[in-house]
Amino acid sequence: MDYNTLERLSNRIGNSFYALNEKNYLDNIKDLRVAFEKLYPKIIIGYSFKTNYIPRLCQIAKENDVYAEVVSDMELELALKLGYSFDQIIFNGPYKRLEDLERTILNGSIVNLDSELEVQYLEEIRKAHPQKKIAVGLRINMSLVGDDGKSVIQEGLKIGRFGFDCYGEEFAKVIDRLRSMNITIYALHGHTSSSDRSLRNFETIATTLCQVRDTFQLNDIQYFNVGGGFFGPMPKGFLNRETPSFDDYASTIVTTLKRNSWFNKNSPHIILEPGVSVVSNSLSYIAKVLDVKKIKDKRFALIEGGVYNVKPTMHSYNLPHSIVHKPETQSSELNEIYDIVGTTCMEKDVVLKDVSIKNLKSNDFIKIDNIGAYTVVKTPNFINFIPAIISIKNDSTIEVIRDKQDINSLLTNYKINDYA
Repeated sequence: MDYNTLERLSNRIGNSFYALNEKNYLDNIKDLRVAFEKLYPKIIIGYSFKTNYIPRLCQIAKENDVYAEVVSDMELELALKLGYSFDQIIFNGPYKRLEDLERTILNGSIVNLDSELEVQYLEEIRKAHPQKKIAVGLRINMSLVGDDGKSVIQEGLKIGRFGFDCYGEEFAKVIDRLRSMNITIYALHGHTSSSDRSLRNFETIATTLCQVRDTFQLNDIQYFNVGGGFFGPMPKGFLNRETPSFDDYASTIVTTLKRNSWFNKNSPHIILEPGVSVVSNSLSYIAKVLDVKKIKDKRFALIEGGVYNVKPTMHSYNLPHSIVHKPETQSSELNEIYDIVGTTCMEKDVVLKDVSIKNLKSNDFIKIDNIGAYTVVKTPNFINFIPAIISIKNDSTIEVIRDKQDINSLLTNYKINDYA
């Protein structure tokens, strides 16, 4: 987008906004599907709503035969509101309300139990529906280790908190209880968030799912769910290392599963639950430079919003970015070093640190890319109104798909006494 387009949008929807690139998102989904279907035909993709539930993203997924992968009652309600049928929903997560567990199971969702509590809920559901055919999946707790033998579970945790310990005595009892209730176990789920997104992790997940199937003779399995946690298209040099491609992940997962004789004979579906890998490069944050100042030998450029809009986890990476200069400011050839900072009251509100920019001035625009994952869904009402979102269509037309928050929408759910 050129400066004049950005200026018109800024005048209309505010000095900062998100820009959704629909083509990037759809291309990523298609590329992931092609990579796996080249090797194995029975692939189901479930888009991880928690990663970014902008409704337009979820609708594009639905239009392209992608399931909704949801982990809460909120996400379940969103999927249903957007037109997903129950049999297009994968229901995961550590806690499912009894009423949600009941309606999803009875209406054909793929539901993966996570805990003893949900088994207890299932006993109540069976009592209420003694003749109903019921089938569920089980989430399996995984141990993931790197080349150095240390855990690569997210945040370096030695033991993850999700799913059932398939090596513990209680797991066998859970299977016996389900069988005694005439409940079919038709899915095994192995998603485990890791710190490195390596191929080794997916080999471990696929191997473990097969071992659980074989050990407990789960002959009704229809779905092996390896979850998500893939790398997607990465900006060149961003992590200073090579990252696996969709083809690499597909080869590792399919090859590992095909080593298992039961898998080859019965050909169950493989379920993928991408989030970061398909949405990261689909969203940018665009902000007008409000002010440029120098304190001692340090230059700061102020933009509306801040670090919570771009990287709420406050990681240390400078994301890919570009400058759209106001036409008459393009004069100097001198590069200077800036911190790009936000309009909150925090010293640590640094969006980009020590970046080299040529001739930066107030009223220029900064476009920060690869922010599609865990930004919109984690942006709090902290000091600033939540920004608008535009969507760039395949034909390059632009649509506003979320207005900038105002005082009325901010206060919608509050009860305020009228003292007037």
